[in-house]
Amino acid sequence: MKKVFRPFWSFDIKKTESWLDRMAQDGYQLVAIQTVTSSFLFEKEETSSAVHYHIAYERSEKNPLSLPLQKDGWELAIQQKNWYILRTQKPTRDRKSFPVREGLIRRNRNLLYLFGGMTAYAALTTVFFLLLSGITLYFDGMLTIEANPFWLVTLIIAILLWTIAPYCTLHLYKGNKPFW
Repeated sequence: MKKVFRPFWSFDIKKTESWLDRMAQDGYQLVAIQTVTSSFLFEKEETSSAVHYHIAYERSEKNPLSLPLQKDGWELAIQQKNWYILRTQKPTRDRKSFPVREGLIRRNRNLLYLFGGMTAYAALTTVFFLLLSGITLYFDGMLTIEANPFWLVTLIIAILLWTIAPYCTLHLYKGNKPFW
C-alpha cells in the first residue's frame, strides 16, 4: 500500500488525472482517496495497464456514470462524498463519450471567487493600513503601537492570507482556464 499526499490536487484536475494515469502505468492501482487529508492510496500490481482516469464532482445525487458511459467502457473507481473518480482502459481515440465536468467547473469557479475575494481583501486592507500609517507618520511624526499579544495573531492571519489566498487564486485560474 502506497499513500501519496497531494495538496491542492482538486485545483488542477487535468494535471491530477495525468498523474493518476502515470501511476497506473507504473503499476499502482488507485484504491482510495481521502479528501480531508488530500491523500491517495494505491496498491502495487504486478502488471501495469494503460488506465485513463476522469475526476468528477457532483453535489447532487445525480450519478455521473450514465448508461452511455458504461457502454463506452467507463467504470466507477472511487466515490468519496461528492467526488467521483471514473476510469476506462480505452484509449482516447476509441472513446465516444466523456463524463461531464459541470459540477467540478462550478465548484472551482466558486473557490476562485472566494480566494480572489480574500486576495483583494488582503491587498486593500494592507494598502489602507500603509496609507493611514504613512499619513499619521507624515503629519504627527509618530506612530504608536500598543504591546498586545493579539498583534501576533493579526500578523499570522495576514501572513496566511498573503501566502495562501494568492497562491490558490492563481493555481485555480491556471488549472481551470481550459474549461472556461
